[in-house]
Amino acid sequence: MNARETIMEALCAQLAQARFSAPINANDTWAMLSRRLRLWSDVSAADQPALFVTEHAENIAFASETLPGKTTLNVDLFVYISSGQDPQTIPARDLNIALDALTEALAPPPGSDRQTLGGLVYHCRIEGRIVKDPGDLDGQGLALVPLKILAP
Repeated sequence: MNARETIMEALCAQLAQARFSAPINANDTWAMLSRRLRLWSDVSAADQPALFVTEHAENIAFASETLPGKTTLNVDLFVYISSGQDPQTIPARDLNIALDALTEALAPPPGSDRQTLGGLVYHCRIEGRIVKDPGDLDGQGLALVPLKILAP
């Protein structure tokens, strides 16, 4: 397996390429991208949309005693938007735009059927339940996006 830190740096570089199809708070990409999760109350509206990349779990599975295990890195992406502060906006719109940008940034490159982060991993993809709270009531939107990275 390639070094975990090398994989995470490549993931962040890939996510930094995300571009929004329409501006969110006058931004066409993340105002903040960090690997250190912060409470949304500690992230100013000017620093949103924000993307936090977190690592909280790994799974290692063995097919047999003689073969090396397969490691799956479980990464959670936290997306914060503050567009709910404006009563004239539809916060779900901005959250959807941010999620579409993530999906596009993690799409397989042309000519490939999987995102390998430049050949470092077997696949890197959004997999699982995405939790969405657009912030209609309190103005602070959040999406929690699960990623699975299968490291050879």
